[in-house]
Amino acid sequence: MSCFQLKASFSPCAIFQLLRDDIDQLAHQLTEMVKRAPNLFQGTPVVIDLEKVKAAEALNFPHIKQLLLAHNMIPIGIRNGNPTQQEAAAAAGLLLVNVGKSGGNYVVEKEPPATLPKTRLLTQPIRSGMQVYAKGSDLIVTAAVSPGAEIMADGHIHIYGPLRGRALAGIQGDQQARIFCRHLDAELISIAGYYLTKEDLQRFAKQDGMKQIFLENEQIRIETV
Repeated sequence: MSCFQLKASFSPCAIFQLLRDDIDQLAHQLTEMVKRAPNLFQGTPVVIDLEKVKAAEALNFPHIKQLLLAHNMIPIGIRNGNPTQQEAAAAAGLLLVNVGKSGGNYVVEKEPPATLPKTRLLTQPIRSGMQVYAKGSDLIVTAAVSPGAEIMADGHIHIYGPLRGRALAGIQGDQQARIFCRHLDAELISIAGYYLTKEDLQRFAKQDGMKQIFLENEQIRIETV
């Protein structure tokens, strides 16, 4: 049983959501996650979310803070939690902060906009080091996305060349967003903050044909169309 869930975010910080109060397992699982993706959250400001552990009164915030720092993440505060937890966090130098909507939602909006601007179309290769963001719309790429490149969209992403870099769809929280591609060899794919790394993707059998990547029950699924 997982102790935590780490959600990628297009905001300047990531959400570290505690799911259980188990320091030993937390330390082990955090170490394993960083081994799999050592650079994914390195140097990232982190907000610790306590929504799932409100019933646990005595959280060891100094220890949690040290664990994150030891893995090159920067804890800047907490959100949610009960008054006792908030007081203990403050004593450990973690202030109460607000990221996204209140009430445990970590995204800017739950539903896509009613109307989207014209879909953004890219016909040139997306080379290493480039970052492309289709704000408020879908993104279509007819060329290759190279390793070290990153493409993002508030809506769907369609890639007709090889996908070898990063692709993040629904980055403002649209959990209905999907990624479509034919050649999947990505460094990272993400839907509404939920992500799989290159190592995770190796578990999926490689099949010829167009693939669709989508979110179902907070798990990323990959199907060949």
